[in-house]
Amino acid sequence: MSEALWQRRLDRERQARKTAERLLTDKSRELYQTTVDLQQALAASENQRRLQLALWGSGELIWEWHAEDDLMRLHHFSSEPGVALEEVLLWADWIARLHPDDRGNALQAWEAHRCGRCEYYDLEFRMRREPEQGWLWFRTQGRAVERDADGLARRITGTCKDISRQHEAEEHLRLLAAAFANNRDANVVLASDRHALQANAAFLELVGIGAGELPDLELERLLLDADEQCPWDHLFATDHWQGELICQRRDGQRIPVELSSTLVRARDRQARHLVLSLRDISERRRAADHLRHLARLDVLTQLPNRLQFQERLQRALQHQHDDRCLALLFVDLDDFKQVNDAFGHDVGDALLQQVATRLVRSLRQRDLVARWGGDEFVVLLELHCHDEVVLVADKLIKALNEPMELAGHVLTATPSIGIALAPEHGNEAGELLRHADAAMYVAKREGRNQYALYRPELSEQLLHRVKLANLLRSALEQHELSLALQPKIGMDGRQIVGAEALLRWDTAAFGRVPPDVFIPIAEELGLIVPIGHWLVREAATLLDDWHARGWPLTLAINLSARQLHDEALLPVLCESMQRSGASPAALELEVTESILLADADFARARLQALRDAGFRIALDDFGTGYSSLGYLKDLPLDRVKIDRSFISDLEQSPRGRALLSSIAGLCRALSLQTTAEGVETAAQLTLVEAEGIDEVQGYFYYPPLTVEAFNQLLESKLGAQDAPGANG
Repeated sequence: MSEALWQRRLDRERQARKTAERLLTDKSRELYQTTVDLQQALAASENQRRLQLALWGSGELIWEWHAEDDLMRLHHFSSEPGVALEEVLLWADWIARLHPDDRGNALQAWEAHRCGRCEYYDLEFRMRREPEQGWLWFRTQGRAVERDADGLARRITGTCKDISRQHEAEEHLRLLAAAFANNRDANVVLASDRHALQANAAFLELVGIGAGELPDLELERLLLDADEQCPWDHLFATDHWQGELICQRRDGQRIPVELSSTLVRARDRQARHLVLSLRDISERRRAADHLRHLARLDVLTQLPNRLQFQERLQRALQHQHDDRCLALLFVDLDDFKQVNDAFGHDVGDALLQQVATRLVRSLRQRDLVARWGGDEFVVLLELHCHDEVVLVADKLIKALNEPMELAGHVLTATPSIGIALAPEHGNEAGELLRHADAAMYVAKREGRNQYALYRPELSEQLLHRVKLANLLRSALEQHELSLALQPKIGMDGRQIVGAEALLRWDTAAFGRVPPDVFIPIAEELGLIVPIGHWLVREAATLLDDWHARGWPLTLAINLSARQLHDEALLPVLCESMQRSGASPAALELEVTESILLADADFARARLQALRDAGFRIALDDFGTGYSSLGYLKDLPLDRVKIDRSFISDLEQSPRGRALLSSIAGLCRALSLQTTAEGVETAAQLTLVEAEGIDEVQGYFYYPPLTVEAFNQLLESKLGAQDAPGANG
């Protein structure tokens, strides 16, 4: 091949290589630009992705409005790449979604921004996203991005976000702020340096400052404990603390407060704020003091009560002077229950108040008088010698013996007083009280309306009495009660015409207990009523047995004041007599003048009801009480029983015989039968017979007999064929 041919071939190859290089260069540039464009596109897509995530995360949607079509375009975003929702609706439909109360403000703000009167569109309103949802709060912000030559907005864009939770939180904060401001407790917030940051009106009022003085308030002397110090270190070291302190006002007044503190810590657990809540407890303190006072005071008499008396007695015993002695007087009113039963509790209360007043007036100012309970009072005296206590006791008895006019009734409150001395009779309060109480029972047992001084043997007697009281509660169930019969002799034929039923109590522990011991206990415990019911049924059974034997005897039973007030008495009497078949006229009910003294009108009405039912009424122990002649005239009586005190001295006392003659004559004039009690000698019997007395009782004829002995006496002495006849 020629050189020229090779040269042409070489030139063609060189030209082809240059063309290829040029093409490769162009392609490389094109590829590079494509790569750059791709990288830029990817970067723009990532930015868009980040923006989408940011909008999704913030919960905001983007909206835009165009004037030419009056449409709202809403763009909702998702966390999925490239996923977005566009919602298009008319502006009027958008407004229709708003709460009716918020539409006016929304339209006004929109128009102001659209016309250029305000730079931004910023509004909060309520709206429903879905028809079935409730109202949610939204905040929308926007701005016109295009305006025409007249300044009217052609395009507005912005964001809208659900702020319901934020709105609820703000509302909650507003409520808390209102609660803080209007709380009746005094609230204040302190910084860690103990300066007051914020306080409510109640705190300002409590401390006595104005709102402008709060920053300058010195808190060091504001709250003080018992040591006159404020426990700041403790408050700032304890998350919660509660206690009572003293708040010292600006004017110096000291007010007791209940303080509750709460320590608010930062995230690093350092103390940031201290919230104090103070409550004025002045009224509570006064109420507590008043309650403590009432707890130690008797409401009715305004005297110290049992609690206060025991406290002061114990202190007096602990601080007793060697040259002084203490005397404790236990005062019990005699027959006070009869006053309550007869006149009612109002009169009884008035009587107790009068007694309290008289006791206080009869003693020195330094002496202590207290109401122990019921109708019992106690007196504590500090004396130079023991003889003085007797003078004081006499003075108290005299003061209480003076008649009292209460609710139209004239009453007398006689006392029985027991006296115990310290240190002779005890150095302890309880011991001294027990001994005075024991002495009081002695005074009552020995006749009442007197005083008695404690003796060591009285403690045993009191213990014995307590044991008897416990045994008496079960006496009926144990069948320990029985009847003794005192025969009554008719003077016209000197025959047994009846008997008086007398209670007997035989115990396994103490043997026979005398009636004058256990009957007062039964009265005090209220057991006399069930015992009385038992006695009525026993009496009816006896009468039925006697009449079945052909012995038309009468039987007398005694009624106490408590029994007379028993509403079940008449039904029990009638039922028992009907069941036995005996006549009510065979049962004689004996009452004493003491019953009549309490409430004569009540006694008259109750006795009349018993008499109308067919029972006979007898006035027992006649002549030992007061106003006896008036009772003979006014009361529904069948018989008068002349007390043994008139009979015992008939032989030696002309005056006694004259009185007996007068009583017998008066009873005959009033058509009342008479019985003489306690006839023990033939001379007494002769004198009684001479005065025309109808019946006699006494040891001259017979002592009290058992039921069996009484029946045997009649059978052996008279026999069924010579049965005694009832006198009248």
